[in-house]
Amino acid sequence: MNEQNTSKNLMEAFAGESAARMKYTAYAQKAEAEGKPNTAKLFRVAADAEKIHAIKEFGLAGKIGLTADNLKDSIGGETHEFTEMYPSFLKDAETEGNK
Repeated sequence: MNEQNTSKNLMEAFAGESAARMKYTAYAQKAEAEGKPNTAKLFRVAADAEKIHAIKEFGLAGKIGLTADNLKDSIGGETHEFTEMYPSFLKDAETEGNK
C-alpha cells in the first residue's frame, strides 16, 4: 500500500469511527429517554471507544497540527458550512419540495 492509500484509508476510518461515535451517542440519549440507563451507559462506553479510535486515526493521518493551524482549519470548516454547504443543502431541499 502506498502512502496515498494509507492516508485515504486512515481518513475513511476516521470518518467511520466519528459517525459511529455520534450514532452511539444518539442511541444513548434515546435509551436514557426510554428509562434504560444501563443500555444508555453501554452506548456511551461504545461511543467513547470510537472517539479514541477516531483521534488515533486522525493523528496517524497527520491531521493534528499546531494549535494555530488547528484554529485556522476549524474556522475554515465552520465558515464553509454556513456560507456554502448548508445554503446548498437548503436550495436542494427547497427544489425537492421540502421546507
